[in-house]
This record gives sequence, C-alpha cells and structure tokens, in this order.
Amino acid sequence: MNPVKIYLLRHGHVDFPRGLFYGQMDVPLSEKGKRQSLLAARQVVRMGIDAVVSSDLGRCSYLSGLIQMEGGPEPLFSESIREINFGRWTGLSWDDIERDYPGAMTRRMEDLKTYRPPGGESLGDLLKRAKGLFKRCTRGDFGEHVAFVAHGGVNRVLIADFLGMSLQDIFSLQQDHACISCIEFFPDGNGVLRFLNMTAHLDQALSGLPQQIDPTAT
Repeated sequence: MNPVKIYLLRHGHVDFPRGLFYGQMDVPLSEKGKRQSLLAARQVVRMGIDAVVSSDLGRCSYLSGLIQMEGGPEPLFSESIREINFGRWTGLSWDDIERDYPGAMTRRMEDLKTYRPPGGESLGDLLKRAKGLFKRCTRGDFGEHVAFVAHGGVNRVLIADFLGMSLQDIFSLQQDHACISCIEFFPDGNGVLRFLNMTAHLDQALSGLPQQIDPTAT
C-alpha cells in the first residue's frame, strides 16, 4: 500500500459582514472568494488528485465544482464536514452574544472542546462528526491523493487532532481563505504534516482571470 496524501482546502472569502458567526449558514462567496477558489482549484489539480471530498455548503461546493471543471474528479459531498453549528448564536456578533448571553463567550473560549452554544456544537462535537469521513480518506478509501474541501473550523480540529494538540489551541493553526494544507499518511499508521496554510497560489496575478466565474460550477 502506498502513502495517502490528504490536501485540506478551505473555501474562499465570503460575502458576509465581518465579525458575525455564520457557521452552517449557506453564505455566498464574494467575487474575491470566487477568484481565490479558481486559483486553489487549479493548484490542487496540478498536484494530482484521485478524489474530491467536500462539505455540501455552497462556499465549498463552488470550489469543488471548479476542481472538476479544471480536470479533477467529480466531488463527493457530505454534511459531516460542514462548519461548526453555532446554534442560536448563528448570525450574531460577539457583542450581540454578550448582550443576550452574558459571560457565555468567555466560558466558551475557556473550554472550546466541550462548551456548546444553545442549540449548537462544541469543538469536540465538530471533531467527532468530521473525523469519521476524514479517517476513511486517510485509509485510502477514495484514493491515494484526496482533496478535502471544508472550512476553517473543520480543518483546524482535524489538523490539531493529528498533531496531538489540545482543541483549546486550534487558533494557533492559521487557515486563510482558499489555503491548502497537506498531511501524508503511511501504511504503518504514521503520518507527517507536509505543509500548512499554503497560499502561494493566491499570489499569482489575477489580471488574467475572469472577473465573473461560471455560476454552473456551483
């Protein structure tokens, strides 16, 4: 059995007010995010992939669709790797949460692994539901080179779990929009983080890219 490489991609920049907790809201990509998605799609196709496993939310399915348009495989979509569910905090700002749920955000930040917003998930819950599909990827169930298209929160908890980090420390793992990270898994069960938060593909000149991306890619 050959090693398995998992390329973890985050979706592009979204068209949504900064500072609001959107979580599982199906928010649209900005035009910048669409251009970032095209650059990320082209980069991961150049790396050579056998499969695309993707969150079914639009900001990820857009990127996965572009991967297919650029010559990659047809995506497999799953709800299990959607972003964290913020429950009744969804759509609220930090100040809104402090006003409506005094002290709750402080309690969450002090216990990210187990604290659940009302009707929502903890980071531990997120890891539990995302890990099953990720494990299938690492076993080679979908091929030896897999593009895993998900969200900042999802990718952070999976990378932290692989590294043996506490979920309390996940914000020390940067995940920029449309970044790519890579973990390689070997037949003996060991693995290595090949690179984290690669964004060099986004530094390419955007002048040659279409300003409007084909909406059929969604």
